[in-house]
Amino acid sequence: MGISIFDIKPHKVSRDLSGYITYIYGKGKTGKTTLASQMDKSLLLAWEKGYNAIPGIMAIDVKSWSEMKMILRDLKKPEAQEMYKCIVVDTVDIAAAACEKYICSQNGVDTLGDLAWGKGWTLVKKELEETFRSITQMGYALFFISHEKEKVFKRENGTEYNQHVPSVSPSYNEIIKDMADIYAYAHQVRNEETGEVNVRLTLRSMDGSADTGCRFKYIDPEIDFTYPALVKALNDAIEKEAKLTNNQFITNEREKAEDTEELDFDNLMNEFTSLVSSIPKDRMEYFAPRITEITNKYLGKGKKVSNATREQVEQIALIVFDLKDLLNKEG
Repeated sequence: MGISIFDIKPHKVSRDLSGYITYIYGKGKTGKTTLASQMDKSLLLAWEKGYNAIPGIMAIDVKSWSEMKMILRDLKKPEAQEMYKCIVVDTVDIAAAACEKYICSQNGVDTLGDLAWGKGWTLVKKELEETFRSITQMGYALFFISHEKEKVFKRENGTEYNQHVPSVSPSYNEIIKDMADIYAYAHQVRNEETGEVNVRLTLRSMDGSADTGCRFKYIDPEIDFTYPALVKALNDAIEKEAKLTNNQFITNEREKAEDTEELDFDNLMNEFTSLVSSIPKDRMEYFAPRITEITNKYLGKGKKVSNATREQVEQIALIVFDLKDLLNKEG
C-alpha cells in the first residue's frame, strides 16, 4: 500500500502541451490528425485511416477493442515509454463503438440494452475510463479526435438554438470531455474580403455556438488551428496564471503521474498467511476475532480471505494493511 498523504508535494503546471489531455472535434479534412501528429513523439491509434497524406507519422491501425487492449499492454513497457509521449485516438467515435461491441460479446448479448438495469452501459463506461486513464497514469498525454455535428437545443423559455458538438454519442462524449484539459472545436472561417479560407480553433465558445471547455482560465477563446498557435496559447495562459504565484508552481518538465505500486494478488495472499502464522499460539485467542472483524469489514460478514478472488485484490491489500497495523500495535 504505497500511498500516503504525507508525501504530497505542491502540483506544478507544465508548459509542455504533451502533459495534457486534448480533445478536438471538427469537420473532416480540417487538419485534426495532422495537428495531433505534431505532438512530441506521438503514436496515432488509427481507428479510421485518415493519415495517408501525413509523411513520417507513427501510426497503427486498430480494428477492435481486443487490439486496443494488446496495445495497452505494450504501452506499459519501458521501451514504449521511451519511444512515445503522446497517444492519439482517431476517432473516439469508432473506439467507443468498438468498446461497446467488446462488452456485448464478453457478456453474450447483441446490445447493451439486453443487460438488465443499465449494467451494459456501466460496463462500457468503466472499460473506457479505466483504459484511457491508465494511459495517462503511465505518463502519456492523450489526444482525442472526433468529427462534428450540429444539434438543436431548447432554452428554458422554449426558444431553440443550434450548437456544434462532437459526432460521438452524447454519453461517450461526456466521458471524454470530462477527462480533457483542452476541449476545442476546429472549423473553417472564410475571409469575406479576400475569399481565403482558414481553419480556426475555438477553445472557449463565447456565444455558445460550440460545445467547448478548457481548464486554463486565461487561454485565448479562439486561435489559428496550428500546433505552434496552440502551444503559444497554452503558454500565454500559463504565464498569466504564473504571475499570481510568482512562477513557483510552473515547470517546463512534462507532467507525469506518480508511479504507484501494482497490487499483486498472489503476494498479498502469501503475506496475509505469513502474518497470521507469525502470531504466537497463546495470542491467537485474542487476535482471531479481530482478524475476523477486519475480514468482515472488507469482504463482507462471514467471508474468508482464502475464498477471495483476484478481482478482490484491493480488498485483500486493505486487509493486509489493517492486519499489519493491528500486529504493530498489539503484537
